[in-house]
Amino acid sequence: MRPVSDVFGFDRGTPVDRYYLERWLERHREDLRGVVGEIAEDHYTRRFGGPSVEQVEIIDLHAGNPRATLVADLGIPGSLPTARFDALLVVQTLQYVAEPDLALGNCLQALRPGGVLLVAVPALVPHDERMPAGLDRWRYWPAGLAAAVRRAAPDAAVEVTGYGNLVAATAALHGIAAEELRTRELADADARFPVLVCARIRVAAA
Repeated sequence: MRPVSDVFGFDRGTPVDRYYLERWLERHREDLRGVVGEIAEDHYTRRFGGPSVEQVEIIDLHAGNPRATLVADLGIPGSLPTARFDALLVVQTLQYVAEPDLALGNCLQALRPGGVLLVAVPALVPHDERMPAGLDRWRYWPAGLAAAVRRAAPDAAVEVTGYGNLVAATAALHGIAAEELRTRELADADARFPVLVCARIRVAAA
């Protein structure tokens, strides 16, 4: 048996996890200010950032990305410059990092005082078959992401939120797009069935 879509629903509309991601970023768009870092592209910074964004750094593991302004492996401590960013947007990325705790620590040390790290990770979504074998490693429950963040930044202000419910999770697993569901089917929250888990981490101001 196969899902309705083998590409998470991108071929049908907006994947369910991206629907939740966009609503979460809308809530935190004011965090995107000053120097902002985003992984692989600047799509979400352009969409949700405003005039308070002064500069965008596109971070990629691969030097072959022509848009990358900073080549770095998040999982290698110190690969990101210290105190460089006012905001870091790390979405749908940690699941591909061998040691995500190291990546979180690396991202946090790259924030300026008072800076914000916005992280989004998958929960109940399929394995990414587009990636090389063994690269898609992790799924998170809210408590698991909260624990990882606390290990990396015990003194930071942390907000962790899970998005989803049984209908939304079933749709995500099948690759059914958000546009194919009713608004209330997406809006209902059930902590037993998170599709996406998001964390806002603000480090202390100087």
